[in-house]
Amino acid sequence: MMIPGLDSALAASPLRYGDELYPRQHIAFRATRPSGSNRPAVQIDGDLSKSFWEEVPWTEDFVDIATETSPKFRTRAKIRWDENFLYIGTPSSASNKSMTVKGVERLGYSKISPELSDRGGAYLEETDVWGTLTKHNSVIFHDNDFEVFVSTDATNHNYKEFEVNCLNCTWSLLLNKPYAESGSEDSKRIDPENGYDMEPGLISAVKVYPDEINNPSVKNSHWTVEVAMPMQKLMERNPDAKQPDDGVLWRINFSRVQWSFGVDEDNKYVKKACCQSCRIPGAEAEDNWVWSKQGEVAMHLPERWGILQFSNEMPSTEVKLKYYEEWPVRCAAMGLFYAMKEYQSSESLYTDDLKALAAYSIKPFTICNEAATSIMLTDDGYEARVSLGQFTATINHERYLVVERDIDTALS
Repeated sequence: MMIPGLDSALAASPLRYGDELYPRQHIAFRATRPSGSNRPAVQIDGDLSKSFWEEVPWTEDFVDIATETSPKFRTRAKIRWDENFLYIGTPSSASNKSMTVKGVERLGYSKISPELSDRGGAYLEETDVWGTLTKHNSVIFHDNDFEVFVSTDATNHNYKEFEVNCLNCTWSLLLNKPYAESGSEDSKRIDPENGYDMEPGLISAVKVYPDEINNPSVKNSHWTVEVAMPMQKLMERNPDAKQPDDGVLWRINFSRVQWSFGVDEDNKYVKKACCQSCRIPGAEAEDNWVWSKQGEVAMHLPERWGILQFSNEMPSTEVKLKYYEEWPVRCAAMGLFYAMKEYQSSESLYTDDLKALAAYSIKPFTICNEAATSIMLTDDGYEARVSLGQFTATINHERYLVVERDIDTALS
C-alpha cells in the first residue's frame, strides 16, 4: 500500500497499523545565516522571488479540510529553517498586473504592496482580496486568512497557532489543550499583559496590490505572505520538544479560511452564503482548505496534522522522507482515546474494561487489537498505556499523549 507523502520504496514496505491514516509529510531544508547574526537568513519583505525560496520545493496543493470537494482556489507553501526561525512563505496569485508601492513598518511587522511572484513562500490564488481587521491579535479568521499550526513535542498540548490576513494583521496564540478537552487560548488578546505572543521575534510581511484590496471592481488578484517564526516561541512550554536538527520530526499543518462574497449597492464586499464543502452546501460559513486533510471541520485535532521533517542538507540534495516510527502506536493510543470519549459520552463515566470499550471504537482511529493495552482510572479521568512494536504510548482523558521507545529496543 502506498503511503501518501512517503517515497515509493518506503511506502512499499509491509502495511503497518494506521498507515492508511498517515498524513502528508514535507522536508524543510536548513537556511544559512551570517555567522554571529540573530537576524533571519532572509529579508522578510513579502518578496517570494528570492533564491532563498526558489531553491526549495512546494508542499502539495491544499485540499478541503474534510471532503473530496476540490478547493476553488489553489494554495501551497514553502518551508525553511535555521536555529532561530521557522520560515514559511505563501503566495496567493492570479494576476499579471504589476504595481509597486512603498512599504511601511507597523508594530514590528511590514505591510508591503509590490509586484508579486508565485515562486516561493505560500501560494494562494484569489479573485477578491478582502480584509477588514487591523488590530493585532484580533480573531483573524473572521477575514480570509492563512494559518499555521505547530506542535513541537506532539503531545497534543501547548501547541501554537499563527494567523494573518491580507493587511498583515496577525494573531498568535498557544492552546494548552484542544478545545474539545476544555482547552483555552493563551494570547495577548485574552491577557494583554502576560498572554502568549510570538512577539518579540516574529517577523511577517504581506504583499498585495493596493488598488485591489476591498475593491470589487478588480478581479484576478493575489497576495503573498512571508513569515519568520521564532523557534524559542514555538517550543515555549514544551520542555520535551526536540530541537530542530537533521531528521527531527515535528507536527504541522496549514489552513486557509476562505469566505464567499457578494457586492452591495455601495460596491462594497458583503459575505454571502456560499460554502463550497459544508455539510449543507451553500451554508453561511467559510470554506477551510488545508495542507494535510483533517477529516472533519476542526483544526484543533493535532494528532491529525502533517509531519515536518528537518534536514541539514543543501536544497539541491536528494533527501528521502523518513517514516514516523511512532505513528502506529500513536494511532493505537488515539483509537483508545476516541473509544473512551464515546463511552464516557454514552455512560457518563470511564471504564477500564477493554471488552466493554470495544463496542465504542469508531473511525478514523480505532482500537488496535494487536496492541498491549492497560487502563488505570483516576479521580478525574483515566491514564492508558498502549504498547505496539518498539514503542509505548501513554494517553489520558485530556488527549495528552507521550511516546517512549521501549528500553530493550532502544539498547539493541
